[in-house]
Amino acid sequence: MLVSLLGMSASSTRSDLRRTATTEQSGPRRLFAALVGLTVLFVFLQSLTAGEFISDGLSGAAKHTWTDVHGFVAYPIMVCALAASVVGFARLRASREAAAWAGALFALSVLQWLLGHCITTLGWDWVTPWHVVLAFVVYGVAVWLLVRAVAMLRG
Repeated sequence: MLVSLLGMSASSTRSDLRRTATTEQSGPRRLFAALVGLTVLFVFLQSLTAGEFISDGLSGAAKHTWTDVHGFVAYPIMVCALAASVVGFARLRASREAAAWAGALFALSVLQWLLGHCITTLGWDWVTPWHVVLAFVVYGVAVWLLVRAVAMLRG
């Protein structure tokens, strides 16, 4: 009776409840997708900074600056990938595969960071090809995970 007085039918009330439940479930998926999206953004920024200090014609100070920027951008990559992994395992029960891939992305980004420090801190230039190849792997996993996260949002 109250529902009729408010101008709503019982079916619209049920659909509103379903919509609310779906919205509550989509919150963790949105957060996961946002964190993965930020990870991809920082991976892209890191690839841009790598191109700056690898190029010839820069002074030693400029190369040092771009190397520092490149290293600093690694931290948000690791933080966002770790946060996405935590959200994935804690809140996305239906999609453990995506959470596992986020964990793998975090592990790969930490390995990438360690290889970068081997190059800059220890002077192990022979590690550079491994660092570059792993960068492509990290990029690929991050983009694939973003596509997967967006697909989870849509359905």
